[in-house]
Amino acid sequence: MAQFVSGTGDSVFSTCIGFLVIYLLGRDAGFEVGLTRMMDALPFLIFGAYAGVLVDRFSRRGIMLISDAARALIVGLIPVLYFAGLLQWWMLPAVAFGSYLFATVFNPARDALIPDLAEGAQLLRVNSIFQTSQQLAVVLGAGLVGLLLWPELYGAEKPGPTGIAWLLAADAASFAFSFVCVLLIRTSKGVRHNSVPELSQTPRPSSFHELRESLATAWKDSRLRALLFLTAVDNFFIMGPAIVGAMFLIKGYLGLETWAYGVFEAALAAGWFVGTVLIARFGSRIKTGKLVIIGMFMDGITYVPFLFLQTFPQFLVAIFVHGLTIPLITVGRTTLIQRHYPRERLGRVFALVTITVQGFTALSALATGAALGWIGPRELFFTGGACGAVCGVVGLTFARLRTTD
Repeated sequence: MAQFVSGTGDSVFSTCIGFLVIYLLGRDAGFEVGLTRMMDALPFLIFGAYAGVLVDRFSRRGIMLISDAARALIVGLIPVLYFAGLLQWWMLPAVAFGSYLFATVFNPARDALIPDLAEGAQLLRVNSIFQTSQQLAVVLGAGLVGLLLWPELYGAEKPGPTGIAWLLAADAASFAFSFVCVLLIRTSKGVRHNSVPELSQTPRPSSFHELRESLATAWKDSRLRALLFLTAVDNFFIMGPAIVGAMFLIKGYLGLETWAYGVFEAALAAGWFVGTVLIARFGSRIKTGKLVIIGMFMDGITYVPFLFLQTFPQFLVAIFVHGLTIPLITVGRTTLIQRHYPRERLGRVFALVTITVQGFTALSALATGAALGWIGPRELFFTGGACGAVCGVVGLTFARLRTTD
């Protein structure tokens, strides 16, 4: 419930924030939008590795509570400043950075806690259920944006920034709801939430020592090194078109507004949801390493047709098909890590994965904003997709990853 409700709020935030920048500036602003969306992911690149150390040293549930409370306050600043007449566009990247700074610890804490809460269950299915709720949240959040800001439904020429400010107020409230849900989590007495040693044992090394050890261990582990490398490269080529290019596809190429972007994101999430259900049913038949590699190839190749499409319904179908392939990566990668790495280190491992996902998403968003100055959004999707597909082909050469069950 915490993930579903706060995930709905996250979907609202990611759908609206770029358009709010455009409204405040009064013009199309590729660089400013790219900068703002980059701030969603930049904290993961800067602090992600150390966040994993914190997750493994302290109560994972407690870290999630602090994160939810902080994000509720930070995101709530946007509607307060807007209705006070004080909101400037440059404040939006700052708010995005602050909100996602606390997500750097929330996400690995959640993924590391799941095996404890699901003791004895089939992890592939458990992760599929969690990601199913996540994608339903994206469908709901993006769909709400599309519905509430659809001008034709209310006789308005443009949705304007006021509706977006109210939606972001609801986003802040979603984190407060998540806080209450996490507060109600109870685990069995035997479950360990962190790896803090007993008083009688040797004193634990410093957090920075554990950070260095974590990075060194990841570098020596050929399977994890391959997984991180492929994830980083794939996200660099795929995520920029998804979060920045799509906005300019909708507004620049098709001439539509925020509501259409919401529908577009909802179609993506709907495909992701259906793909997750299929993975839960049939995914156990394929090795998790191979599942991830196949997913990366399909993730890229499904962008290639964008170059030849022209109408909004065509793009909706294409993005739905693209969404079907994403769970091959996300569910497969999460399950692989939970199966093959010790629980007392899961926070650090998931944090490293988050760095590559979110950090390279930040770089991709900024690069995409710059690239849109000289190529169109359809060409952007085609180029990113082709490079992403090549990443999947290269993944087949990493034997240890490919053969991991």
